[in-house]
Amino acid sequence: MKALVLLALLIPLSGCELLQKNMNQDPPEVLDLMLSTYCTSPESMATFEEYCELKAWADKLIEASSTAWPERSKLIDSLGDEPKQLLEKVLLSQSEDTPYRNRLRAQNWIEDLQTRTDKAMTQVLDVIIYSQSQQLLELESAITILSEVNGRQAKTIASQEIQLEEKNKEIENQRKQVEQLLDIEASMVNQNRSDNK
Repeated sequence: MKALVLLALLIPLSGCELLQKNMNQDPPEVLDLMLSTYCTSPESMATFEEYCELKAWADKLIEASSTAWPERSKLIDSLGDEPKQLLEKVLLSQSEDTPYRNRLRAQNWIEDLQTRTDKAMTQVLDVIIYSQSQQLLELESAITILSEVNGRQAKTIASQEIQLEEKNKEIENQRKQVEQLLDIEASMVNQNRSDNK
């Protein structure tokens, strides 16, 4: 009995010790996304030029939101596959009127860019664009699937309503036939009674 009480007291204490060990671990490194520059090496500064600063990103996103998709699509097609141009393509693909397939392609560009950029820019790409765009793509996929399911269910319901209506007509016809037979039987019974009198 004493052993059980001792064991019951030691378990919470060992949990506290584990908690204390976890609290002493260093937190993961978090980069300040409001840095003045996202390019930490001279190579990335030369590669991304003005896109090393958040203002250029914001300007391009605002430009994209005020430009119709067909025009942005032509602009995207005219850009190459260099890292800076890929970043411009990604930013131009973020407006709400961008078709699903093109936003999905932009996600692939982001993944490609993240292998070529500094840690700060990689994190900015993830936080500002990739995560939100991924959620939007997932929601659109879910909506598309639900729409298809709803469409199939609507067709099934319409088909079942037609079948039900046909069954109701069939039942009504059978009811009328039964009534006619009962009327015939009743008239025959009445005729038999009148003949027997």
